[in-house]
Amino acid sequence: MPNSFANILGDKIKEAREKADLTQEDLAKRACLSSRQLEQIESGGNTCFYSEAIKLASARRIAKILGLAEEEYLEG
Repeated sequence: MPNSFANILGDKIKEAREKADLTQEDLAKRACLSSRQLEQIESGGNTCFYSEAIKLASARRIAKILGLAEEEYLEG
């Protein structure tokens, strides 16, 4: 199935999380996600999300917590 959504730059989210001195568990709790979901956003996995739209919405929530603008974590 083709991906019609913007590409999430998980490495940028991970860098921002580490710069904020947050563990995956800490950030996941703040974003109301599981640690596994956050790990998949950072690494590009999809098995913990029902759809790409839900994954993208989760990435947006994480980015807001980290203070990232869309152009910093989305490509395309």
